[in-house]
Amino acid sequence: NRKLANVIFIFIAISLSFNIYHVFELHSRDSSISSEGFTAFEFEETAAIFSKKQSFEVEHDSQQPPTLDDGKYLTTTAPALVPASVVVSSDTAHSQGDAMPFQKWAYAFIAGGCSREHRNHSGFIANIAIAAKILHEQNSTADVVALIQMSYDSKHDTLSDDETKFLEAMPNVKIKYLPRFGSRVYENFYALMMEKFQILGLVDYSRVLFLDSDVQPLASLDYIFDLSEPLPENGPAVIEENFIIRWSAEPSAGGFFMLKPSAENYKRSQEIIIETEKKALDLPWPHWDEVEGFGHKIAPSDKWMGIKPKKEGTNWTWHGAFADQGFLYHWVRYEKGNVSIAYQQQIDNYSIVDGKVRIKTLPNEDSEGILNKPSSMYGITPWSRHYRTKSSPWCDFVHYIGTGKPWNLDRKTNPKAQKTNYLKWFAALDELEKMSNVKMEFGKHKTPYGSFPVSKQRIDYIKLKAKNNWDVFTKV
Repeated sequence: NRKLANVIFIFIAISLSFNIYHVFELHSRDSSISSEGFTAFEFEETAAIFSKKQSFEVEHDSQQPPTLDDGKYLTTTAPALVPASVVVSSDTAHSQGDAMPFQKWAYAFIAGGCSREHRNHSGFIANIAIAAKILHEQNSTADVVALIQMSYDSKHDTLSDDETKFLEAMPNVKIKYLPRFGSRVYENFYALMMEKFQILGLVDYSRVLFLDSDVQPLASLDYIFDLSEPLPENGPAVIEENFIIRWSAEPSAGGFFMLKPSAENYKRSQEIIIETEKKALDLPWPHWDEVEGFGHKIAPSDKWMGIKPKKEGTNWTWHGAFADQGFLYHWVRYEKGNVSIAYQQQIDNYSIVDGKVRIKTLPNEDSEGILNKPSSMYGITPWSRHYRTKSSPWCDFVHYIGTGKPWNLDRKTNPKAQKTNYLKWFAALDELEKMSNVKMEFGKHKTPYGSFPVSKQRIDYIKLKAKNNWDVFTKV
């Protein structure tokens, strides 16, 4: 009996030792190779994802990228958009008992400050239609939702008949009118950038890929949807339900990102934005908390990174951090917790598994890369000398930043207009004009709200918004 007891004791001791080692190994700072062939590790989450801080204890080698495991709405034919006052049980949204849409996808663009009198939005309207044409010709199955916001002082509630005909010449275009702002003070670049997150209210779609209205796709980007939400017979999703890309000196690009809409997501996003704006009123100039941003203090081991070397940090100080590019990063990383972040030759998948943050790095450096393989443009030098990468999705679209927008160029005399992507743009414009029997006219003008968000516009907007009970749509 004593021998038997000793044997049992030794067996229990060995089992306990093995389990302790396994737990230590799982939570170790050292990475381990997963069975899927990718580098992997997990670490404990010290607080709930929703509305609370996350604690990161993993140190990355700064010399190398980490390789870790993982209202009133006017509508033509557009789907439902959840208004700001929505509750989950609203008839306009999916209730908890309703089946959520599956593989119902959309690209979304926004054009603000629209006015038939000034027509400084016409180039963006043309570009949305051209993008829809290119996507349709490249066999995209997704809708293209044009979110239109008329200017405060416009005498009309809609685009002109010609502009509507031009947009709807493409069968995949759905026009959705956002409520117009109630004051000229509200009409600024910051406000329009925050209107991008109206896409979270497009509850008839399971995924929405937002593109700035001066972005021209060069190919179908449906592969991003499909990798995130494949058919059951095609295996599990490869990327997360939210997808962002790094930019030059920013951890998130506000002109290209995919989110998952829902009534709950829309409601929560608006709450965070208003909470941050309320806090701004009590802060000194520039009325922005560079440490906590939209509500999260970034740990040194979790620093954000741009594409360029040494563009990284823990403070919310990158371009657009107090506007769309900051809120986007906060939403996907610290509010939702599940996001795929692409930066040229790799993708980091962040997810929450059993209360832990799991990071999985996927390769994208050659023709077999996760995004490169399904891309029809992989291997073609992209639009900008600053992004000389052959990787997707960068080589799959053009972002006409600044003054180089096609509609601002004289196509006959400007040498830039003879470059390949511009020629494609103008060719698509000519075809659409024939299809719609509409001649689009562009003047040499600035965008309706300027070129980027500025602090004074933001705080003036917030002060008036607070004075009017946080309602920007009632006329004042």
